[in-house]
Amino acid sequence: MKSLLSIIFISIILTNCGFKPIYSSKNSNFQIIEIKNNNKNRNSFTIEKMVMALSNQDGLTKVKLEMDYKQSITTILKDSKGDPSKKKLSIDLNLQVKNEKDNILVSKNFNEEFSYDIQSDKFKMSQYENNIINNLSNKISNDIIFMLETLNDS
Repeated sequence: MKSLLSIIFISIILTNCGFKPIYSSKNSNFQIIEIKNNNKNRNSFTIEKMVMALSNQDGLTKVKLEMDYKQSITTILKDSKGDPSKKKLSIDLNLQVKNEKDNILVSKNFNEEFSYDIQSDKFKMSQYENNIINNLSNKISNDIIFMLETLNDS
Protein backbone atom coordinates (compact mmCIF):
# COMPACT_ATOMS: atom_id res chain seq x y z
CA MET A 1 0.00 0.00 0.00
CA LYS A 2 2.86 2.37 0.82
CA SER A 3 4.53 1.65 -2.51
CA LEU A 4 1.29 2.43 -4.38
CA LEU A 5 0.93 5.75 -2.58
CA SER A 6 4.58 6.61 -3.19
CA ILE A 7 4.22 5.84 -6.92
CA ILE A 8 1.14 8.07 -7.15
CA PHE A 9 2.90 10.85 -5.22
CA ILE A 10 6.03 10.68 -7.40
CA SER A 11 3.99 10.69 -10.61
CA ILE A 12 2.05 13.78 -9.46
CA ILE A 13 5.29 15.58 -8.66
CA LEU A 14 6.87 14.67 -12.01
CA THR A 15 3.88 15.75 -14.08
CA ASN A 16 4.01 19.22 -12.52
CA CYS A 17 7.74 19.77 -12.82
CA GLY A 18 7.46 22.71 -15.25
CA PHE A 19 8.81 21.05 -18.43
CA LYS A 20 9.06 23.44 -21.36
CA PRO A 21 10.43 22.51 -24.78
CA ILE A 22 13.69 24.21 -25.69
CA TYR A 23 12.90 24.52 -29.38
CA SER A 24 9.41 25.87 -29.92
CA SER A 25 8.11 28.24 -32.57
CA LYS A 26 6.24 30.16 -29.84
CA ASN A 27 9.53 31.09 -28.20
CA SER A 28 11.49 31.98 -31.34
CA ASN A 29 12.07 35.63 -32.20
CA PHE A 30 12.53 35.23 -35.96
CA GLN A 31 10.25 34.79 -38.94
CA ILE A 32 11.59 33.23 -42.12
CA ILE A 33 10.00 34.94 -45.11
CA GLU A 34 11.74 32.95 -47.82
CA ILE A 35 14.31 30.19 -48.22
CA LYS A 36 16.30 29.93 -51.43
CA ASN A 37 17.82 26.47 -51.68
CA ASN A 38 20.52 26.38 -54.39
CA ASN A 39 21.16 22.61 -54.27
CA LYS A 40 17.80 20.95 -54.03
CA ASN A 41 18.18 17.45 -52.68
CA ARG A 42 16.55 15.35 -49.97
CA ASN A 43 19.08 16.23 -47.28
CA SER A 44 19.00 19.98 -47.87
CA PHE A 45 15.20 19.86 -47.70
CA THR A 46 15.50 18.12 -44.32
CA ILE A 47 17.53 21.03 -42.96
CA GLU A 48 15.12 23.49 -44.55
CA LYS A 49 12.09 21.83 -42.91
CA MET A 50 13.70 21.73 -39.47
CA VAL A 51 14.57 25.43 -39.60
CA MET A 52 11.16 26.43 -41.00
CA ALA A 53 9.40 24.51 -38.23
CA LEU A 54 10.68 27.06 -35.71
CA SER A 55 9.80 30.15 -37.71
CA ASN A 56 7.41 32.32 -35.71
CA GLN A 57 4.79 34.30 -37.64
CA ASP A 58 4.96 36.98 -34.92
CA GLY A 59 8.77 37.09 -34.83
CA LEU A 60 10.41 40.49 -34.60
CA THR A 61 13.29 39.66 -36.93
CA LYS A 62 12.11 38.89 -40.47
CA VAL A 63 14.78 37.14 -42.54
CA LYS A 64 15.39 35.48 -45.88
CA LEU A 65 17.76 32.52 -46.08
CA GLU A 66 19.92 31.42 -48.98
CA MET A 67 21.43 27.93 -48.61
CA ASP A 68 24.13 26.23 -50.64
CA TYR A 69 24.38 22.56 -49.57
CA LYS A 70 27.27 20.27 -50.51
CA GLN A 71 27.87 16.70 -49.42
CA SER A 72 30.88 14.53 -50.17
CA ILE A 73 32.19 11.10 -49.28
CA THR A 74 35.94 10.57 -49.61
CA THR A 75 38.11 7.52 -49.04
CA ILE A 76 40.73 8.19 -46.39
CA LEU A 77 42.18 4.70 -45.91
CA LYS A 78 42.59 1.64 -48.16
CA ASP A 79 43.48 -1.93 -47.23
CA SER A 80 46.31 -3.99 -48.75
CA LYS A 81 44.13 -4.99 -51.74
CA GLY A 82 43.38 -1.35 -52.54
CA ASP A 83 39.76 -1.53 -51.39
CA PRO A 84 38.49 1.35 -49.24
CA SER A 85 38.42 0.53 -45.53
CA LYS A 86 37.67 3.97 -44.06
CA LYS A 87 35.70 6.90 -45.47
CA LYS A 88 34.87 10.44 -44.43
CA LEU A 89 31.46 11.99 -44.97
CA SER A 90 31.39 15.80 -45.08
CA ILE A 91 28.44 18.16 -45.19
CA ASP A 92 29.15 21.79 -46.00
CA LEU A 93 26.37 24.37 -45.91
CA ASN A 94 26.97 27.99 -46.83
CA LEU A 95 24.19 30.16 -45.41
CA GLN A 96 23.39 33.80 -46.07
CA VAL A 97 20.86 35.51 -43.85
CA LYS A 98 19.26 38.59 -45.38
CA ASN A 99 16.74 41.08 -44.07
CA GLU A 100 13.53 42.08 -45.88
CA LYS A 101 15.45 44.55 -48.06
CA ASP A 102 17.92 41.85 -49.21
CA ASN A 103 20.79 43.29 -47.19
CA ILE A 104 23.10 40.54 -45.94
CA LEU A 105 23.01 40.31 -42.15
CA VAL A 106 25.17 37.21 -41.72
CA SER A 107 27.09 34.93 -44.03
CA LYS A 108 28.27 31.75 -42.35
CA ASN A 109 29.63 28.37 -43.38
CA PHE A 110 28.54 25.28 -41.42
CA ASN A 111 30.72 22.20 -41.81
CA GLU A 112 30.31 18.78 -40.20
CA GLU A 113 32.44 15.69 -40.84
CA PHE A 114 32.38 12.08 -39.70
CA SER A 115 34.85 9.26 -40.38
CA TYR A 116 33.69 5.65 -40.38
CA ASP A 117 34.84 2.14 -41.21
CA ILE A 118 33.48 0.34 -44.27
CA GLN A 119 31.16 -2.61 -43.63
CA SER A 120 30.97 -5.67 -45.88
CA ASP A 121 27.14 -5.68 -46.02
CA LYS A 122 26.19 -3.05 -48.63
CA PHE A 123 22.61 -2.62 -47.34
CA LYS A 124 23.74 -2.03 -43.75
CA MET A 125 26.42 0.32 -45.03
CA SER A 126 23.83 2.35 -46.92
CA GLN A 127 21.60 2.56 -43.83
CA TYR A 128 24.59 3.56 -41.71
CA GLU A 129 25.54 6.35 -44.13
CA ASN A 130 21.94 7.63 -44.17
CA ASN A 131 21.96 7.66 -40.36
CA ILE A 132 25.22 9.63 -40.34
CA ILE A 133 23.80 12.13 -42.85
CA ASN A 134 20.66 12.59 -40.74
CA ASN A 135 22.70 13.15 -37.57
CA LEU A 136 25.02 15.67 -39.24
CA SER A 137 22.03 17.46 -40.81
CA ASN A 138 20.35 17.67 -37.39
CA LYS A 139 23.51 19.17 -35.91
CA ILE A 140 23.72 21.78 -38.68
CA SER A 141 20.00 22.59 -38.29
CA ASN A 142 20.46 23.13 -34.56
CA ASP A 143 23.44 25.40 -35.21
CA ILE A 144 21.41 27.44 -37.72
CA ILE A 145 18.49 27.76 -35.31
CA PHE A 146 20.82 28.88 -32.54
CA MET A 147 22.39 31.46 -34.83
CA LEU A 148 18.96 32.79 -35.88
CA GLU A 149 17.82 33.00 -32.26
CA THR A 150 20.84 35.13 -31.37
CA LEU A 151 20.48 37.35 -34.43
CA ASN A 152 19.58 40.98 -33.77
CA ASP A 153 17.74 42.94 -36.44
CA SER A 154 20.09 45.63 -37.69
